[in-house]
Amino acid sequence: MKQIMMKRFALTEKGAEDMLKAILAVTLSDLALMIPVGLLFTFTGEYLAGTAAGHWAYYLLLAAACLVLIYIPNYWQYNATFFATYVESGKRRISLAEKLRKLPLSFFGKKDLADLTNTIMADSETLEHASSHQIPQFYGSLISTALICIGLFFYKWEMALAAVWPIPIAIFIVAASKKMQAHFIRRQSESKVRLNDAVQEFIEVSRDLKSCNAEDAYLLELEEKIDDVEKKAIGAELGQAVFIVSAQLILKIGIGTVAVVGSALLLQGRLNVMEFFSFLLVASRLYEPMSGNLINLGMLNLLTVPVERMNEIAEHPAQTGTTDFHPEGYDVRFENVGFSYEQDKTVLNDVSFTAKQGEVTALVGPSGGGKTTVSRLAARFWDVSRGRITVGGQDISRIDPETLLGVYSIVFQDVTLFNNSILENIRVGKKEATDDEVLAA
Repeated sequence: MKQIMMKRFALTEKGAEDMLKAILAVTLSDLALMIPVGLLFTFTGEYLAGTAAGHWAYYLLLAAACLVLIYIPNYWQYNATFFATYVESGKRRISLAEKLRKLPLSFFGKKDLADLTNTIMADSETLEHASSHQIPQFYGSLISTALICIGLFFYKWEMALAAVWPIPIAIFIVAASKKMQAHFIRRQSESKVRLNDAVQEFIEVSRDLKSCNAEDAYLLELEEKIDDVEKKAIGAELGQAVFIVSAQLILKIGIGTVAVVGSALLLQGRLNVMEFFSFLLVASRLYEPMSGNLINLGMLNLLTVPVERMNEIAEHPAQTGTTDFHPEGYDVRFENVGFSYEQDKTVLNDVSFTAKQGEVTALVGPSGGGKTTVSRLAARFWDVSRGRITVGGQDISRIDPETLLGVYSIVFQDVTLFNNSILENIRVGKKEATDDEVLAA
């Protein structure tokens, strides 16, 4: 059960244990709310029989005891649900960040910054809210409702059947819509990522847009993306509401069937007034929480996409290796190395050479020939498709990436222009150079 919870809701082992405790707490809390129903049933029976007059103090004491019995599981539920949720949420965010730190660049080549930010921030927040407000409440209420229904069948099976039949049908209606809702949510999520990309791009290039007088055109495109997010959100909400409202209407029919079946049994003498009254009380207590529980089930259906994205990060193979790295020198050797960023698109094929320690090795070739790729493979930013790369005779695929980078000094070719003319930017390399020398360079 714990493994299922970990997979279904992207939880740690401790988080799954806390979730099971929270579900148990909600179950006990819901069952405690049935105690006043039993007390009311007993009091009404004695009141109608005219024997309740001398028992007021007794019933007041029982009412106080009911409050205590309701308070205790609710207090436990609050602590087990909310405190544990926020501790788990913190662990989840840290775990995602740590896993991202260990993933190869090949993973980031398939993802953009907006998508990863959305997973760490928005998806984590969605799962955090569900863990505190929906998941324990849904499963806890489901268990408590099942226990109450079983008790009703032992008491009077005909009335129990009349009261219970709408519940599985209502749950099935909402559960059956899971794939359709996931489709709507996935479309909404993709449109949000596109919007986030556009906003981030606007922030980065706003100066260029202003200088080129292209702000209006870009903002128009941005508004179209905002409109698309709104449309997708409305579609997702409607797709969910149609099934939930339909299921809630089915539940409402249950009160009618209880009344009809109860009246028939009452006329036949197979049911007395107090039993009829008790079933009406219990039925109302069943349907109201279940109506809210259907909303929780709908919200759980919405977790499919966020959990998939989190599991994609968590389950992606990380670059690992030993930290015990003692190379015999620092010669970098490529041995029949082959590599491709995408399947069937080979970038390097049977590349073999040695960059010796203490010497300068230059990679010379046309743009797109694989020079940068060779440098990235040497630092193990990617792992080779075939062949091997060694540093000091040790295969770098078996070395921890951070340990390996500890023996590298890398100058990246990111271009940075100072806030000056291009002429002065070139002159930075030789401040005393004349204009003619700069132009010649």
